[in-house]
Amino acid sequence: MVKDTLTLALNGDISLQDFSEAIRDFYEIVNGLKNDVAKEASIEWLITDLEAGSAIATIRGIAHEESHMESIEKVINAYLDLGESIQKERPVNYSQPVKSAAKRLFSLINGRIKSVRFETEDKDVEIFAAPSKITIGMPLITLSEGNFGSVRGRIQSMTNRGQLRFTLYDLIDDRAISCYLAPGSEDIMRESWGKLAMVEGLIRRDPETGRATTVRGVKDIRLIPEYKEGEWREAIGVALNFLESDLPEDVIRRARDG
Repeated sequence: MVKDTLTLALNGDISLQDFSEAIRDFYEIVNGLKNDVAKEASIEWLITDLEAGSAIATIRGIAHEESHMESIEKVINAYLDLGESIQKERPVNYSQPVKSAAKRLFSLINGRIKSVRFETEDKDVEIFAAPSKITIGMPLITLSEGNFGSVRGRIQSMTNRGQLRFTLYDLIDDRAISCYLAPGSEDIMRESWGKLAMVEGLIRRDPETGRATTVRGVKDIRLIPEYKEGEWREAIGVALNFLESDLPEDVIRRARDG
C-alpha cells in the first residue's frame, strides 16, 4: 500500500500564534518538497487529524491522477529525509524555500516549545534545538530507536488511511501520544475508541522528561476497566448485616450504661 500521510507535532506549551506559524511553515515545507521531487504531479493535501491540545497535525495526500500516486510517497520520503538530515547534521539537499521554511519552523523551539517532531507511517524524527544554519546542522540530543514497553491512556482520533494510526492521551499529563499499529493487528482496535487502555509497543521518549512521544509496532491493547461514581455502594452487600447494624448512638449508650 502506498504511504500517503505526514504528521507534524510540537511538544510543550503551544500558543495560538506558535501553532499558526508552525502550520504555515509545515505547508511551505510540504509544498516545497513536492516541487523538488514531484514537480509535475497534481497533489492535494487534506487534514485528517488535528490535536490542538498537543499541536499535532496529520495530512493525507490525494493524487488527482492515478499515475501520480507514487509522487505522494516521494514527498513523504523527502519529508523524513529532511528531518533526518537536520537531526544528523547532514547538508539539506532541497531548495531554498524548503530550507527557509524548515529554519523558521525549528526556530519556534525556544524553551516553551521543547521540540518539533516529523512523523511518517514508518518512522519519526524529533528535533530539540533550533538550528543556526540549516545547511550546517545543529546541536542534537541523540535519540534511541525506542524500547519495548507500555503506556496507559485514553484512545482517541483513529484513522485507517494507510497504516492505522491513533492518538493516546496519557493518563499522567493528558498529552497526546501518536501510536501506530503493527501490520495485521487492526482487529485489536475494535471497540477501543474512547476507552482507557494499556498500549504495548516500541516507545520513544523525550530524553529530558521521559514522557512517551510515539509508540510504534503496537501489537497489544488491553482495555482498563472504568468505575462509575458511587459504584462502591454495590459492595454494601459483602458486609454481613450492614443495613441491620445498631446505630452508633445506641452502641455508645450501651457502653456508657454497662
